[in-house]
Amino acid sequence: MKKSSMENVVYQHLRNAILSRKLAPGKQLKETTISGALQVSRTPIRNAIQKLSLEGLVDMIPNKGAFVTNPTRDEIIQAYELRGKLEYMALCLAIDYMDENDYEEISRLIEEEHKVLLEKNVEEYVTANKQFHLLITRKCQNKFLNSFIETLINQTSIYLILYDDFFENPLQKPYSPKEHKQILELIKNNKKDELKIELSKHFEHALESVDNKYMGYKELDEIF
Repeated sequence: MKKSSMENVVYQHLRNAILSRKLAPGKQLKETTISGALQVSRTPIRNAIQKLSLEGLVDMIPNKGAFVTNPTRDEIIQAYELRGKLEYMALCLAIDYMDENDYEEISRLIEEEHKVLLEKNVEEYVTANKQFHLLITRKCQNKFLNSFIETLINQTSIYLILYDDFFENPLQKPYSPKEHKQILELIKNNKKDELKIELSKHFEHALESVDNKYMGYKELDEIF
């Protein structure tokens, strides 16, 4: 196989393992172990791990190695709190620039989001969720605000992939589409005060779902 093909095989294998939570946060990715399991040399393994690092799924720690990203609880909370504040700022600016075409596209994304949530497809959900938020916030006409928000969405999307309790808890019902519909209705009716409350509840709900699973991982770490 060509080096590029071998690199892609390793990349997809590791990425799928992280997305499916077969590799837990903090798990070290040892080149020798991966090389033996996949029967490939270490060069494509290094390149694949580097690519995962650029996506935020892997942390490269000098003199220690590569590990599945393992954020602290404070980092997760800070990211969600800052994202909530910036998104509300963007939404207040975006309202005046949105039209019926935007509302229709947002509604379509909410339906898609609901569909993939019922299928428990975490990767497609993350994509639909990101598109929903960015379609609205990008209307704010502030490129700096947009850049900061997209960075935070990408970061919190990783937290969803790693920790959101919904994808492993059969008792938990999808909550995001319903909340997104409510946010859309408040935008349509230009209700900024109510929008602030609803958006705050939305991020608190997301953080709660992530935090439950996060604390579960930490309890397992302490036991073993």
